[in-house]
Amino acid sequence: MKIAIFTDTFFPATDGVVTVITNIAKSFADKGHKIYIIAPKYTKEENFFYKNVKVFRIKSISAPFYKDYKLSNFLNFSVLNYLKKERIDIVHAHSPASIGLFGAITAKYLGIPLIGTFHTFLGHPEYLKHIKMNGKLVQNISWGIQRFFYNKCDLITCPSPSAKEELISHKFKKPIKVLSNGIDFSERDTKNLKRAKKDLNLGNDVLLFVGRIAYEKNLLYLLECFKIILKKKKNAKLLIVGDGPQMKELKEDIKKLNLSDNVVLAGRIEHNRLAESGIFKASKLFVTCSTTETQGITTLEAQLNGLVCVGIDARGIKDLIINNYNGYLIEEGNKKDFAKKVIKLLDNEDLYLNMKKNTLREIKKHDLKKVISTWEKVYSGLLNG
Repeated sequence: MKIAIFTDTFFPATDGVVTVITNIAKSFADKGHKIYIIAPKYTKEENFFYKNVKVFRIKSISAPFYKDYKLSNFLNFSVLNYLKKERIDIVHAHSPASIGLFGAITAKYLGIPLIGTFHTFLGHPEYLKHIKMNGKLVQNISWGIQRFFYNKCDLITCPSPSAKEELISHKFKKPIKVLSNGIDFSERDTKNLKRAKKDLNLGNDVLLFVGRIAYEKNLLYLLECFKIILKKKKNAKLLIVGDGPQMKELKEDIKKLNLSDNVVLAGRIEHNRLAESGIFKASKLFVTCSTTETQGITTLEAQLNGLVCVGIDARGIKDLIINNYNGYLIEEGNKKDFAKKVIKLLDNEDLYLNMKKNTLREIKKHDLKKVISTWEKVYSGLLNG
């Protein structure tokens, strides 16, 4: 097959969508399929090379509200004519924004199937904080734009049952298939934890968070939960891996809450380096207070490495954490219970080891090999249907 992937974020960016796209592209390329990725051009662009994968860069500018997000032309005739000449079979769009719109135009022009994968709750008020307009009217407009785009697709995919329920509630009419983002089992962290502990000055009770430093990750809430945890576990450390537009605010919040001695900021770590860093092995638990995940790539990565997770009972996180089985789901707003459950896991080794065993059992459902096999069936079904 010849598959054109349209995305408004790609390498060298390091978010979860990039990880998903890279995994799909490489896996299909390894099977002999030809992949064409249409993505933004970054100022400090690092080229992406892989057999059977060709990348086209569309001129773009950084969004004023979020420098890591790119705004691009929604039409490029040279790319369009090239894809027509190549006789691509299917278009897979990974966003409803500028380049995603280009994908929809391409599919319509060439008369080929269009798949749209829903990755991000852009209509959520925490995301809309970035443009300083998160009122109900703007939320409705955002959902309307997304609904218009995805209802033009032949098939919509999303990574969790919770995401599907929310799309249906917002009147997404086209068929919706739940298909996990998947996780590459070869990327399990097998490095010695001693170096990570030494480099980052970590002890035994390490709580890990990995993700963008942005409003939608609810990091102030996490810090407030951690402050309660420290009343009982004075030597605990919260290790935060990532960077983003709210880094300055995060540092200020850490200082205001007097957490400087117990919070470690590791900064942005490129995906492949993180998988080999020893950070997962050096950590005891994965903690997240995000309520905006469609699934949560970093949660999957943590579970792959056997980390028991504590998170908020909301959206995609509740599809990865089975309460009282492989972690704990906490009602949003109940910071004391969040802290209580973390302390319980740190204090009860038998409970922790049992949940770790269950975590490693459950993650097998998200094996990337199984996900790619399903994607092949999805593509073939649309082409032959």
